[in-house]
Amino acid sequence: MTFWPLLVLALQDPQKPADSPFGARTSSQVRSVDPDANRHEGDGAYGRFDGDLDLGLGVGPNFAFTGDDVGVALRGTAFWYSTVGLDLVYTETLSKKPDLERRFGAGIGLRPLFLIRWSKALESGPAVLDLALDSLSLGFGASFGTPPDRGFGSRTKFETSLGFGAPLAGTAAGPWLEFRAGVGLPGPKDGETSAMLVFAWHFVCVTPIVGSE
Repeated sequence: MTFWPLLVLALQDPQKPADSPFGARTSSQVRSVDPDANRHEGDGAYGRFDGDLDLGLGVGPNFAFTGDDVGVALRGTAFWYSTVGLDLVYTETLSKKPDLERRFGAGIGLRPLFLIRWSKALESGPAVLDLALDSLSLGFGASFGTPPDRGFGSRTKFETSLGFGAPLAGTAAGPWLEFRAGVGLPGPKDGETSAMLVFAWHFVCVTPIVGSE
């Protein structure tokens, strides 16, 4: 038996691995990638297509433009693809001599800018600006006011409203600061023209209508 093969093995670098049939091993590190990380960045929707229904619930102060009513407002919204939906408002006065002790409003809200701007690729950022512009809403519905010593909803009016909001996290879901002003028609009386500033939390969810498709 010749000693040459043994001599070659002895002189070989022990740190050098044997050649692999798949080529030399790379020294670069492969990092795991989170498919959900930054998935809304730059898409112009900012999470509004994560579901078909945008639900919002908020609370904040309510101020009357006419009269001295100051109170607390609760607001709930449900918008289909952030475009058209239901707007519910309940206010309770904190004034000692209010024009309206409480009021309930229900109506249809319309946010016409989102789908128009998104379809024309106008959602170019920043996200807070895009979402704030798209949140501009018009409302039409009924207002049921309760003056002192009167039954609930004894003062009924047609109500129009205008509102907008600012997303504090830059996404459709999460915290928002929202402003809404409404006026009762015809001939609004004291307490029927008011504004509210509410801190709201929004959820984007999938309804069975879309989930079953």
